[in-house]
Amino acid sequence: MEFSIFTILKKREIVKFIRIYMVGRLKLLLLSALFVSTYAFSQSGLGTLRGTVFDEATKAPLEYSKVILKQAGSMRGSAQTDEKGKFQINGIQPGSYDVEVRNAEGGYQTLTMEGVSISPDRITFLDNLMLTSKTQETKEVKVVRYKVPLIDKDGGASGATVTREDIARLPARSATAVAGTVGGVNVSEGSGAISVRGTRSDATYFYIDGIKVRGSSNLPKSALEEVSVITGGVPANYGDVTGGIISITTRGPSSVYFGSLEAVSSGVYFNGADPNGYDGKVYGLDKFGYNLVEGMLSGPLWMQRDSLGNKTRPRLGFLISANYTDQLDSRPLAGGSYRIKQDVREELLANPLRPTSTGFGTFHNALFLRADDFEKTDWRMNARNNVFSASGKIDVNTGPSVNLQFGGSLNFFEGSSYSRAGSLLNFTNFGVSKNLDYRVYARLTQRFNNDREGSSSKIKSALYNVMVDYSKSMGESYDPNHKYNLFNYGHVGKFVTTRVPSYEFDPATQMYVHNGFRDVQVDFTPSETNSALAAITTQYYNIYEGNPIGRYENLFQIQQGNALRNGDLPSSVYGIWANIGAPSNGFGKSENDQFRVTGAGSVVLGDHSISLGFEYEQRVDRGWTSGDNGPVGIWSIARQLANFHIRELDLNSGTITDSGSFKAITYNRLNAGNAADPLGDGQYGGQLNNDQQSFFDYNLRNKLGYNPAGNDYIDIDQYDPNLFQFDMFSPDELLNSGQSFVSYWGYDHTGKKVRGNTDINKYFNEFDENGNYRRFVGAFQPIYMAGYIMDKFAFKDIVFNVGVRVDVFDANQPVLKDPYLFYTAKTVQEARALATADPNQYSWVNLPQGMGDDYVVYVNDVNNPSSINGFRNGSQWFDATGAPIQDPSVVRGAAGIAPWLQDPSLETPTSDAFEDYKAQVNVMPRIAFSFPISEEASFFAHYDILTKRPTSGFRFNPYEYQFIQSRNAVISNSNLVPEKTVDYELGFQQVVTRTSSVKISAFYREQRDNVQLINVFEAYPVTYKTYGNRDFGTVKGLTIAYDMRQTGNIRMTANYTLQFADGTGSDATSMSALVNAGLPNLRVIFPYSYDQRHAFNVTFDYRYGEGQDYNGPMLGKMRILENTGLNMIANINSGSPYSSQTFITDEGIGNLNAGINGTLNGSRLPWQYRLDIQADKTINIEYGSKENKKKTAFLQVYVRATNLFNQFNVLNVYRATGNWDDDGYLAAAASQTSIQNQIDEQSFRDYYTMKVQNPFNISVPRTIRLGVKFDF
Repeated sequence: MEFSIFTILKKREIVKFIRIYMVGRLKLLLLSALFVSTYAFSQSGLGTLRGTVFDEATKAPLEYSKVILKQAGSMRGSAQTDEKGKFQINGIQPGSYDVEVRNAEGGYQTLTMEGVSISPDRITFLDNLMLTSKTQETKEVKVVRYKVPLIDKDGGASGATVTREDIARLPARSATAVAGTVGGVNVSEGSGAISVRGTRSDATYFYIDGIKVRGSSNLPKSALEEVSVITGGVPANYGDVTGGIISITTRGPSSVYFGSLEAVSSGVYFNGADPNGYDGKVYGLDKFGYNLVEGMLSGPLWMQRDSLGNKTRPRLGFLISANYTDQLDSRPLAGGSYRIKQDVREELLANPLRPTSTGFGTFHNALFLRADDFEKTDWRMNARNNVFSASGKIDVNTGPSVNLQFGGSLNFFEGSSYSRAGSLLNFTNFGVSKNLDYRVYARLTQRFNNDREGSSSKIKSALYNVMVDYSKSMGESYDPNHKYNLFNYGHVGKFVTTRVPSYEFDPATQMYVHNGFRDVQVDFTPSETNSALAAITTQYYNIYEGNPIGRYENLFQIQQGNALRNGDLPSSVYGIWANIGAPSNGFGKSENDQFRVTGAGSVVLGDHSISLGFEYEQRVDRGWTSGDNGPVGIWSIARQLANFHIRELDLNSGTITDSGSFKAITYNRLNAGNAADPLGDGQYGGQLNNDQQSFFDYNLRNKLGYNPAGNDYIDIDQYDPNLFQFDMFSPDELLNSGQSFVSYWGYDHTGKKVRGNTDINKYFNEFDENGNYRRFVGAFQPIYMAGYIMDKFAFKDIVFNVGVRVDVFDANQPVLKDPYLFYTAKTVQEARALATADPNQYSWVNLPQGMGDDYVVYVNDVNNPSSINGFRNGSQWFDATGAPIQDPSVVRGAAGIAPWLQDPSLETPTSDAFEDYKAQVNVMPRIAFSFPISEEASFFAHYDILTKRPTSGFRFNPYEYQFIQSRNAVISNSNLVPEKTVDYELGFQQVVTRTSSVKISAFYREQRDNVQLINVFEAYPVTYKTYGNRDFGTVKGLTIAYDMRQTGNIRMTANYTLQFADGTGSDATSMSALVNAGLPNLRVIFPYSYDQRHAFNVTFDYRYGEGQDYNGPMLGKMRILENTGLNMIANINSGSPYSSQTFITDEGIGNLNAGINGTLNGSRLPWQYRLDIQADKTINIEYGSKENKKKTAFLQVYVRATNLFNQFNVLNVYRATGNWDDDGYLAAAASQTSIQNQIDEQSFRDYYTMKVQNPFNISVPRTIRLGVKFDF
């Protein structure tokens, strides 16, 4: 039954049916519950407990023993042992549990094992649970402490799990940092990107409590129960991933109240009197102003009471944790950051320009500053950000076999959009970014146990659970002074232009004839909207006061003179640094939703643990951004659109006047708009009626009270910017012929949310109520579904984990039928039919043998074909004779490539050239086994096929097709298919000592269909750049991991990874230089940019206990280091690859126009070293008046230092020199002429030196933080 369902799901109609009827309906939960209760399913992120119970004296297995799983005083599951003493409990939420074993009927003492750790997607084995017969001397309950086994008998996924106890000691707060301690995980210090065993960063997913994370995975540290990292052997219950899984489990509620408060600080920042922070100071351990407060509280909300009113067990429990972080500089720079001195800045704002020697135009005074006009500061200016994160859970214990859980988490970020290019002169004008990510879920779990004595059923236990989760990720970015008042961005002031008619003398009539209008002077009044911009134009007018001729007769002269009009930005300083006063030129908002339903469950059938599962996911992504141009330039398009329809003169309206010796004839402006058409209705006609009046102009005239049918000239530069709104424009006016001022999906062009899917026909043909093209673009709404089955069983001594997963992915968007054709063209079959029907008209149609019926025909001319030039089948081209060719340019016609079009008159694509995305179905077997050769050693291996939906350049945007001929940008390929990886691993693990073990893993990965930029040559109507599934690669490696449990005072883990990661592209844009140069789509194997050949990670903890366990130094009777520890994380890595270039260029400002010296990524950065430490001491505090009611709280004080030795690791270098702080340009002989021709040579050299000494090329300096935590 299960496989027949997924066979049906291959059909697109069923996929759409499920999407329509599963999203947004209350029936969803009932449908899911019915589906799950009919079949047993399994879900990602759950663990299993398996064990055996024996009689301690006889070593005989004990059947009918009751095994109860408890957490925080509540029962979470149970099982009964069979005749072999075995039991198994499935579907357990990861965390720490107590396991209670009872056999009172047999006269045995109850056994409780505390602290049993359940990890996601793994089996926890309790193979030797020994029950002791009761005697008068024995206690009622025997309590033992669980010890995590040294080797993993599960044989499942590779990786590691870091528990709450270890996380608390680490000098790290984030799950990403914790994951970085696991062998095979490479976290880039420069970008923060994660590569798991040589995969791209987008190949790895975070999960929080079983929810696939969109947006930030940041959580309070107090919320973390454990972080599980899967680096290989991904089980079948995970999909849509080709790298690794980082699964975060948060803490659950408790039956007793407890909580914690924590404060961390590296120093406190005081801004001082200057609003720009010039007199700001930091007092503390370092200069980067990190401050955090965090709290957590858990306990019962409702306790069940017995008949006497005594509390017995919790029915409702909660846990909530939250923190707030304020950071002056979240990415400190080694050596500090340059900024302009305060007095120099004030002088530059007051006097931004100086006149040229010609008497026309000006220079920016910023071009003449020198090194001593700048200073360094320890922190980056205006780089502050604030983060609030929280996590919560509510458990509803409805009974011993049913549990209902609600939970969620969120992260809010607000901070400056720092730009290094603007940090020197213009740091006060950074934009701001705001991001809110949250997720909520509800999970229902029910277990069924076969506890009947003598039952013949082979089903020992079963469970199901269903989880519904919803995630939202929202973002905003803008200039904080202007936000979405988009005309404010480029407003400089009020410009009033005086215009007079212009005339030319007509000798035939001996009259001066009016031929247009001439600007004679522009008067300027500065605005406070952007005072720094206004100051530039103000000084320009002051310099040339009273001399408008050639200087400010019109707006163009003002621009040419280096002053600013509305919509202008000051030119950059030598192309190196942003000039002072420029506002943040961008805006945007996004809203990404994710709705998921997952089923979970399993059944224990004899020795088989069978799990089945399903997953349904619907995403809805929306965005509204500033497009190809920033909002500053909106003034320019407004200026072009206003008065466009009155450019001509009305030659029927002449007025003759005397003009000295001759007469003059003057005309009115001619209104060519529909509103002025005497045969029309006096209304705006829109694009439907080819109205010459722009929609913007029509709305503006109505707003100003002008007659839209009149001929008044509107000078938009004299009006308040708040007069103008985005909804005054039509969509096409803002799309601006391919140089757009807005980009949108799931919103309209004004930023209002819309619903529905993109329809290609409607996009090109539908008009709105004003007669303008609507240009509707729906939200991106891909659908992902999956089903799987897994079986864990033992054959003799070999533990097998066998499964298969079926993924169905539907991008739910239009795609080109043929990537070479934006318009439909005739095939060989159609050409043959035409030639047969009318051999005289089509006598030129010669079809060679071997050309398939569906081959596309190319001719000599699109509009008037008279001969066949060639054919194409997919990407294989043929000449006119049918011979295969490599260079398709040989089939061009006189005007370029010429497919024989079905309708050559079309000017825009139609739906005929598109089709719906074909849902991709991937079947992925997963096989793993573990072969123990003794109690202390085992071999393991796995084979997996993994797929992941594309994440780069995938969303369909009809705007890109609308203006394909006028744009030179990369367009998205909405027809990409999932990327694929085949993963192999073979390993061995061995107990070394009583408290340590070693694990050796050899892995190999084949990567296929990875996304990369490509050129589609000889496409019609134009060759274009897009993305394709063309990259492949291999990763070979070996990881050796050593794990030493607490031995005396020491706990240590260490791992070494040797890795060779090679392929044809490190990311989706690796080939951008070649593609932009118009070169063929070459595929060359080279090391990935994140290939780390050697990586060592060591986590070392040295800790003194308390009481009798204390073995540290004494001061008299004082245990001075009681409950004191030191934790260290050491990372030693070989350098990543880069490409050396053949000669020196000005790389410091982005010029990489040089050849490769050697091979791609043939050079290596230096090795990197880093040591982070945390030293902590915990003080026990007892409180309470009565002895039996005394409680203990814990006060912990710690110091955390990252990059303890202040090691400046090289993260990036300049390709010509191999240095991080010098590209060689200033000293190169070939550069001297260009440098000497700069306006001020020494100024250029100083600016360039500050830019090329880029501290982002080296690692973050040492940071020191003091923390205090109170647990109660």
